[in-house]
Amino acid sequence: MLLLPFDADLLLNVIEQVFEMERENFFGSRKNKRIITAKEVFILIGKESGATITEMSRIVGLDQSNAGRRFDAARQKCKTDPEFESTWKKVQEKYKQRIALSHV
Repeated sequence: MLLLPFDADLLLNVIEQVFEMERENFFGSRKNKRIITAKEVFILIGKESGATITEMSRIVGLDQSNAGRRFDAARQKCKTDPEFESTWKKVQEKYKQRIALSHV
């Protein structure tokens, strides 16, 4: 578990960088593999950092049940999908670094 303070804007910046996507493409119900993966990683790290599913659903533009399913899917993919796990770890590391810099 990550256990860092949750900073939505900072995490969104990392997601934009790692996934090479504009923030506007991230929000709402758009569906393609890259956007879904970005949302799943965002929700997983957000939850690990203390955010609630309600907060995460509001930020990403999904209802709570869909955000909960994305969280469950992300946890499962970390165990079964090496590419997803690698991306999650990359975002997690960059987020840790940015959090550390922002709290200096």
